[in-house]
Amino acid sequence: MSHSKESQSVLTSTIQYRYIIECKDKTVELEVENQDVIHNADDEIDCPLDVVLRKNNYDFSDLTYWDAREIRFVKVYDDEECVLNKVSLNVNL
Repeated sequence: MSHSKESQSVLTSTIQYRYIIECKDKTVELEVENQDVIHNADDEIDCPLDVVLRKNNYDFSDLTYWDAREIRFVKVYDDEECVLNKVSLNVNL
């Protein structure tokens, strides 16, 4: 029986974070490294978008190029996605 408990510990779920950027013609998903996740002043989990963009070889101009409409910061646990923060971008520029 102890062997099965050891196997379960290997299979324990990990929490992952990502940014999902909904654009006019596509959806861009950016992986977030755990060391970039912070607790902000309101004690909410957050991650600076500019850091994630840079680590994925993008910058804010790419958001314009993609015609980004909405940015979601999500937590993924056991294949369940939980939206931590959502920003709708003004498309009436």
